[in-house]
Amino acid sequence: MLQNYKNLAEIFQLEKTISKKRNFAAMKDRTYLVHLAGIVAMIFWGMSFVWSTQVYQSLNPTATIFLRLVVATIFFTAILFAFRLNEKVKKEHLGLFALAAMFEPFLYFIFEGYGLKNTSPVIGSAIIAMIPLVTPIAARIFLKERLTPMNVVGFIVSFVGVIVLLLNKDLEITASPKGILFLGGAVVVAVGYSIALIRLTKLYKPMTITWVQNIIGMLYFIPLVIVMERFEPSKFANVGDYIIPLVCLGVFCSAVAYALWAFAYSKLGASRANVYSNLIPVFTAIFSYLLAIEEMTVFKIIGIVVVVVGLVLSQMKAKNGPSTGSGTLTEQLNNRTTPN
Repeated sequence: MLQNYKNLAEIFQLEKTISKKRNFAAMKDRTYLVHLAGIVAMIFWGMSFVWSTQVYQSLNPTATIFLRLVVATIFFTAILFAFRLNEKVKKEHLGLFALAAMFEPFLYFIFEGYGLKNTSPVIGSAIIAMIPLVTPIAARIFLKERLTPMNVVGFIVSFVGVIVLLLNKDLEITASPKGILFLGGAVVVAVGYSIALIRLTKLYKPMTITWVQNIIGMLYFIPLVIVMERFEPSKFANVGDYIIPLVCLGVFCSAVAYALWAFAYSKLGASRANVYSNLIPVFTAIFSYLLAIEEMTVFKIIGIVVVVVGLVLSQMKAKNGPSTGSGTLTEQLNNRTTPN
């Protein structure tokens, strides 16, 4: 009888060990999926600068962004209602949604769109990647949050990297000043959007915020598209030249990539997930080169590396140190609902 109890205890112990191993293996598989989701999202957002440049050859930026929002909204609506993820939006919050949508997608995509049309995908992605660096500075000015030494170092290093990106072998600036100004405007608008977003994230889920903002953004763009078509007519008839990259922008960049990023963000947290955003300029450079859209020079390679190093440096203190410059406003930006 005693021997039977011992055998039974050994069996229970063996089953417990096997269960632990299975749980550990399952946990490793989930971790793998989380990191894979983050990388795939960055690939899509890196490609967004390439796809946008391709569409701009046929459509003006306002028409492109409007149609992109239409595609993204249709896709998002189908997903939200198919999986019953939709939330009811209260009327008293529509004004706040309207303000946030004015910043992004409306103003942000106008600045980014015309910036990309007057520069290159690589330069555009590198400048836009500096948004998380500007956020702590805005938080210091408007919200009196502390600015850490690593925030300052990261900003300076990345700024130097952008300058290197703009130079050729004769140390002359190759990018259009107008394009740089537009992209700079996109950075400023994104920070303003983050401030307006703080309250919304406490009221609704990120996917709901994105969905409502896209709908309001489309309404903002309708009169602008009509006006701009008079001054800068688009070649809508050449649908074969832009339909594929346009659909890719709406589905993969504005919907699928966001869903993957939200999944990675929820599992990794702001600091760890935001590290993946440093890969966007790298992927943009790789795809621009492979698709023969842009020539890669030594200055561009060095500039990309320096920008990424600056971004990483700016996040090191937030990850290991106290919560100061990476406080509320910065965290809101790390969870931006319409990244690209």
